[in-house]
Amino acid sequence: MENIQYREITHDDLETYKALILPMIFNELSDEEKLEESYICIGAWTDDKPVGAIITLMNEDGGLSLLSIWTDQKYRRQGVASGLLQKMTYVAFRLYDWQDMQYGDDVDLTTMYSLSERHKAPFEAWLRKNNFTDFLITKQAEGDKPAICAAIAEIHYYRNR
Repeated sequence: MENIQYREITHDDLETYKALILPMIFNELSDEEKLEESYICIGAWTDDKPVGAIITLMNEDGGLSLLSIWTDQKYRRQGVASGLLQKMTYVAFRLYDWQDMQYGDDVDLTTMYSLSERHKAPFEAWLRKNNFTDFLITKQAEGDKPAICAAIAEIHYYRNR
């Protein structure tokens, strides 16, 4: 694998990542204040170009929602997406409100997805590899529309007491 660097996606360089973020999520990120206060956005770079991006919403209840994760096709199956997920959980740990004891030490990371069977199996294999354990169908397939599915990973943070 080539030398991958991970960095925060800011409002100023958001356009650079447009091809690596789901369109409806990209449009939501155009609000600079919302982007900085509500989202963890990390990009992966190599050879002076973006090759991956992860967008996660920080929920008011202390949980996280994985909204978009994408790797350029040339860089798939090389650990880029797993690296993005690892960096995101590290940033979330640093941002977590440790003074608010109501949340405890566990954070739920949830994601929803609707993929063709061809893409669903490898994505779910990647989720399992990255500690997602609870899988469910939230809406059954209808006609040519695939089912809407969800997966949850519990992240346990250890803190000094």
